[in-house]
Amino acid sequence: MATHLVPYNTAMQLGSGFNSFTQTLCINNAVVRETETLPGPSPAETGQSADLAEKKHISQSVTYKTSIIKKTTDVTNMMNINGAFTILNDQLKVEGSGKFIDTNIIKDSDFSVMVSVKVVNQVIYDHSLTKFQPIPNIKDMTQRHLVEIYGDSFISGWQEGGEFLAVLSIKAKERGDGQEIAAQAKIAFTRGKGEVDESDPKKLKIKLDAKFEKMKDSLINENEVSVSVAWTGGGQNLKHPEKDWDFNTMRDVALKFPDLCAKTPMRTHALLTKYTALRSFYTTQLSFDLPVYDKTGTYTNILEEAYLDYKAILGTIQVLAYGVCEGKKALVVNPRSASAVEQTKAIIEKTRNQNSETSTAEAPPTTDVAPRKESTANSTTSVVKAPARVINSAPLLVTDPFPVTIAGLEEARLMCRYMMNRIVQEINNITIKPEIANDESRPLPFQSPFLFKLLLPIAVDVELKSTYADQAVAASTIDPDVLASKFTSVAQ
Repeated sequence: MATHLVPYNTAMQLGSGFNSFTQTLCINNAVVRETETLPGPSPAETGQSADLAEKKHISQSVTYKTSIIKKTTDVTNMMNINGAFTILNDQLKVEGSGKFIDTNIIKDSDFSVMVSVKVVNQVIYDHSLTKFQPIPNIKDMTQRHLVEIYGDSFISGWQEGGEFLAVLSIKAKERGDGQEIAAQAKIAFTRGKGEVDESDPKKLKIKLDAKFEKMKDSLINENEVSVSVAWTGGGQNLKHPEKDWDFNTMRDVALKFPDLCAKTPMRTHALLTKYTALRSFYTTQLSFDLPVYDKTGTYTNILEEAYLDYKAILGTIQVLAYGVCEGKKALVVNPRSASAVEQTKAIIEKTRNQNSETSTAEAPPTTDVAPRKESTANSTTSVVKAPARVINSAPLLVTDPFPVTIAGLEEARLMCRYMMNRIVQEINNITIKPEIANDESRPLPFQSPFLFKLLLPIAVDVELKSTYADQAVAASTIDPDVLASKFTSVAQ
């Protein structure tokens, strides 16, 4: 039987239905044992594996990795979290314990390094779960409703061991130092092993270690550093309580983590088996076509990155609005907004040409050009639950730069929310009909977050004053048109 791994949480039960795309639990006891109506307790279900801790030697499968990460999906892929789960639940953990890491930190940082360890002590698979148990007298027998009830898989076992994941992000205090900081960090945290002179390797190695440790200390002490750490299994004594989480601590913990997991393992993942692997699924009168999500990963990652980009843009808008209200910032039109408008209009024209050449009934409608304030609210629909059918929304595109005012920022915030709603809707569409993820003629129903960001006004510093009143007066004397002309001339 082909199996799939998903992160474990305490609400899971053996035999429960599961949607492998959205990573959500469905009906319990969807699959039971042949000899009983309901599954009873078993070592696999109760997790009674204390005898493992008593053994002196435990066969383990260990994966250790240190890597530079440039996007949030690098973290979610390492955690076996689907992009659909991240978008629908707006978080990176499935245990219900809150957010593991602020995604904006990774996107805003100049350098991020991830240290991860995966330890597998044992895999418990319940081979007796073979009887698909349908619910009698279901009124709505449509495929969509049945998939919503049963999912496409069921929980057939557990993986025990431990996981350790740590992310260290560095952001330069001065914007102009970002590239230099990233280059230094890459050398300091990922130096190769072939740099030692064979003539006197021990002496040179000591010098190199001291040099790189000094470089690490300098990078951490002189820049903004964020550390996020999460682990499952291994107990509580990973490090000394008074010791900070720095890169060396992460590395030391990672090296001893497998030994700690041998003593105190935990469930880390649930094993999923598709209903199509069961003979009883085909013999029941409720047999239905299951969605195939195997080829949705690439498109889902694109949607996830776009969603997180818009989430970061919302934070940028908040910072801009606060700076303007405090009188510390003045808004000016982004000199690159004209180029973004031209590219957006080119996308609109291309979409219209594609639609005119398409004669099928399901062809997407012409591109939606986002109107200004008075009619913007009618350009999208908020979706809370997966709809009864696939909704083919035309691309929602903004074709003009946002005004350099607080009202303009509020309009941008509203449009940003609409774009995120479109992404959530597309995830719901894929849940119902996975084939659209491979449709090469299907346009993205939202605007590129990079083009959207170029349409936002940018902030220019206002001379700081000693009091809030003086600061307000200084901000009120700024002429936006004069400031824009000066700024544009400098940019040219």
